[in-house]
Parts: sequence; structure tokens; C-alpha cells
Amino acid sequence: MTAVHTRPSYLVSRIGIATIQSESDASIRREVELAGMNAVLEFERKRAHSETELAKIIDVSERDVGYDVESFDRLIEVKSFKTSGSPSITSHEWETARRLQNDYWLYIVENSFDSPKIHTIQNPYEKFKNSVRTEEVIDVRYILDDWKSKI
Repeated sequence: MTAVHTRPSYLVSRIGIATIQSESDASIRREVELAGMNAVLEFERKRAHSETELAKIIDVSERDVGYDVESFDRLIEVKSFKTSGSPSITSHEWETARRLQNDYWLYIVENSFDSPKIHTIQNPYEKFKNSVRTEEVIDVRYILDDWKSKI
């Protein structure tokens, strides 16, 4: 009797793409973000007409509120590029834009290092809701249950 070997059939499908970012890439990205934020803050200061309005321009990017800058008449999410690109908006930012509507602005900063060009978009949710492309992102969190025993 002769043994017949058959190859199992496999269905291969892409379930995701992983991007590994070096520390230097992350550092450059942060510098681009900071340059864009500085350009936007300066832009907003120039729009202000009084000391009262100037005092209302605040960087809130560390607060995780769905936008980066509170200004005297708008809430601004800033997306910065060294040259140009397609901005990626988190689900939290997108939902905040949907909820705040005309009070929410997206500022896209191109050439953030050399000569920043700021594009302002009021109510980006309404403008892009029918044409936006979504991309699922999987986030991994590391839980340190026994942290007290290690210190």
C-alpha cells in the first residue's frame, strides 16, 4: 500500500498591518507635532482682537479631550506634517467633532518646520462623514496587577 501525501489547503487573509516605529521616528514625529502646535497657537494669537481673547487661547493637548487647542471662538484639533499627508483622526477625535459640530475645527499644518501653511476646516465631521476611510487599530495595554509587590 502506497501512502498518499496531500497538502492541506489553507486560506490566507490579511488581518492587519503592524508598523514598528523606531525611537528616532517617534522623536521626529513629536517635533513635527510641536512645530505644528506652535504655528497654530501663533496663528490663533494673530486672530485675537483683545487681551481677553488672547487669554482664552490654551494648549489642552495633554488633557485627552478630543482636540488640542481651546481658542476664544473654537476648539481645534491639530494635525501636523513635515511636508504634507493625509491626517489620521482617532475615534475619540472623530466623535468629539461629531458632537461639537461647528465649534470643532481641524487645522492641518503642512511644512511645519520651514514655512507652516495652516488649512482650517470647520466641522470636519460634516464635511468628511461620507468620504472618510476607516482603519481599525488594535491597541495593546499592559496591566501591572502586582505592581505593589515590585516596589
